Amino acid sequence: MIPSPLHTNLLRLGILCLTLTLSVLSFSCNQEGKTENKTELKNQKPVLSLSSSQAEEIKGLLAENKVLKTSFDQHQKKADKAILNGVEIPMPKDPGGGYTHEKHKRNYGEMYAAGITYAITGDTKYSKFVADMLLGYAEMYPKLPLHPKSKENHPAGKLFWQGLNESVWLVNSIQAYNLVSDAISKENKIIIEDNVFKKVAEFISVDSKKTFNKIHNHGTWAVAGVGMTGYVLKDQDMVDRALYGSNKDKETGFLKQIDMLFSPEGYYSEGPYYQRYAMMPFMLFAQAIQINQPDLNIFEYRDQLLGKAVTTVLQLTDENGAFFPFNDALKEKNYLTSELIFASNIAYAYYKDTSLLPIILEHKKVSISGAGLEVAKALKDFKPKAYEKKSLLITDGKDGQDGGLALLRMPNGRNNQKLTSVFKFASQGMGHGHFDRLSIFLYDGKQEILQDYGAARFLNVESKEGGRYLPENNTWAKQTIAHNTVTVDETSQFGANVKTSSKVSPQLLFSNLKDANLQIVSAKEEDAYQGVMMQRTLALVKKEASERPPFIIDVYAIKAQESHQYDLNFMYQGQVMETNFEYLKEKTLVPLGVKNGYQHLWKLAEGNSNKNFATLTWLNQNSFYSISSLVNTDSKMVFSRLGANDPNFNLRNDASYMIRENNKKNHVFVNIIEPHGNFDPKLESVQNPHSDVNNIQLIYSDEMYTIVEVIFKNNEHYTLMIVNQEHDPHKQHKVTIDDQAYQWTGNYNLKTN
Repeated sequence: MIPSPLHTNLLRLGILCLTLTLSVLSFSCNQEGKTENKTELKNQKPVLSLSSSQAEEIKGLLAENKVLKTSFDQHQKKADKAILNGVEIPMPKDPGGGYTHEKHKRNYGEMYAAGITYAITGDTKYSKFVADMLLGYAEMYPKLPLHPKSKENHPAGKLFWQGLNESVWLVNSIQAYNLVSDAISKENKIIIEDNVFKKVAEFISVDSKKTFNKIHNHGTWAVAGVGMTGYVLKDQDMVDRALYGSNKDKETGFLKQIDMLFSPEGYYSEGPYYQRYAMMPFMLFAQAIQINQPDLNIFEYRDQLLGKAVTTVLQLTDENGAFFPFNDALKEKNYLTSELIFASNIAYAYYKDTSLLPIILEHKKVSISGAGLEVAKALKDFKPKAYEKKSLLITDGKDGQDGGLALLRMPNGRNNQKLTSVFKFASQGMGHGHFDRLSIFLYDGKQEILQDYGAARFLNVESKEGGRYLPENNTWAKQTIAHNTVTVDETSQFGANVKTSSKVSPQLLFSNLKDANLQIVSAKEEDAYQGVMMQRTLALVKKEASERPPFIIDVYAIKAQESHQYDLNFMYQGQVMETNFEYLKEKTLVPLGVKNGYQHLWKLAEGNSNKNFATLTWLNQNSFYSISSLVNTDSKMVFSRLGANDPNFNLRNDASYMIRENNKKNHVFVNIIEPHGNFDPKLESVQNPHSDVNNIQLIYSDEMYTIVEVIFKNNEHYTLMIVNQEHDPHKQHKVTIDDQAYQWTGNYNLKTN
């Protein structure tokens, strides 16, 4: 039957009414937040870290959740102060630490704070502040030349002397814009997007293409800033360049950086100081990827590598929370920095790793984001406990084949603290790496006992080279003599050449960090000096029935084709108490050498011993420490202090103690490093101020085996047997010396009485 015109009109009317009804219901449900189509919402306004629904939930929890309230109040206070002071965008002219440099840094921080405050409160004075600031940059940025203080050896920025800061500015500013963009007029959005964000992204990814495609922390910040900007501007081309590199061939870009810069355990090749810095862009961009392109499963990439990276960098800290200061590192940075607030919050949100909560609790604040919201909820019922620092073997290199680090930790018997030794046999660490293969340093609880100098730099202190690395960073801090390892012929490893050292890495021979009374690691380096093979074995020892604190047996074996001078230098912290050998102090201070770091050491004294071991004892804070070294009558013990050839007082006046062996081909350094006793100045009491070592013997040493014995004054004997070749945990070994048979299975054995 053919419908009549009346039936047709009634049918059309019914369909129209049904459509209107469904539209009203849909609008109503969306207003209540019950049936919101999240995919469509993302298409309407991309989210980098905080959605409107998450902002509403945070707003509702401020009255009851203390950590959220504290965190938000800091942002609002900062934003209010910035609004009161008004917008200022100075013409860039200063290096790091100068007024204009610091002002542009403050500007992106204030914009971010205002963006957060607007998202939570909805008060348009905060969005207006961000808009006005960005409109000011829109007027300035397209006209800017390269920064007047840029350096030839550093990729330049426009707002800042180096391009890295430009990328950091973009990472922060695009987040601020994303939070307030719905309150900015269409006309102003076009101005801001065209003249600020597209221009900055073009400068970073096109004009500075080499840095953008670099596998390095500068490249990480660059791709993160451009990629996040791409999401906000709905520019998939920009996003793809950030993910896969300028040519989109996956040879560079964000994913390649994750592939190349991290080991399977999540160790970042430049070291923990720069890992701390790089984790913020890695995690922020990953979060944006997960929100906007969840099909990439970025947090599952390389077996959840980004989560492992956050855990690893937290483990690479001392008992004070400061990052172990090897490579170019500043000792003042710890895991309470803002970079790790963002990183740890995101890691918890996506991995639900409760081991992170003690650190996050120490932060006393969270990021105001979806991730921070998840953390704040988790902290509500979390019972405070200490973060567990573990003994760990951490490999280096994308495949874990470029050496690594060993963290040896053992309770020291005092206040739940630990004796911690770090053994570094890692790769070069690129341009920020130091020439210190097979180096060690030592902490007793919160005290640094044997130090790694870290970087020679006063960050952002304009009077000190504009806050950049000082000349002494190259002439001292990077040189081998500055570290607790062996220097051959007063020449740094690899001739202090980064390109040469980056081609090879040390090799792990064996390790066991799971034994409660013996933690041991052995590694070798064959390329640092031509024709010289070095193997160092570090054992942290505690006899179960003994009251003796844990101590270190340090065996450093060297084999060479020709004779050399070997200097094993210890950068100790504290005041000399006594020695068991005679020494002659210098009447006139002269440098210990003329180059490779030796020119910065004042020679203070030199001694030798008529015994077979030399002992130095020093006091650090209220505890005594000793190094007892196997020596002979030709060995020299050299005392020195940093500060020579330092016209601008750039270096600390640190002390060092060297065991020097001259004209040797093969040599084995054996050192016992022991904490002992204490000094109480209030009670004027001293306990056990002298070393307990009674004798050290090198029982045997050849290409296959090294056997050493340590005897303490209470007649405790410790005999350490080390396999130098053909490592196999199941292989049986036997050495007979003067009718005494030494038998064991595996790569090592420690015999005690």
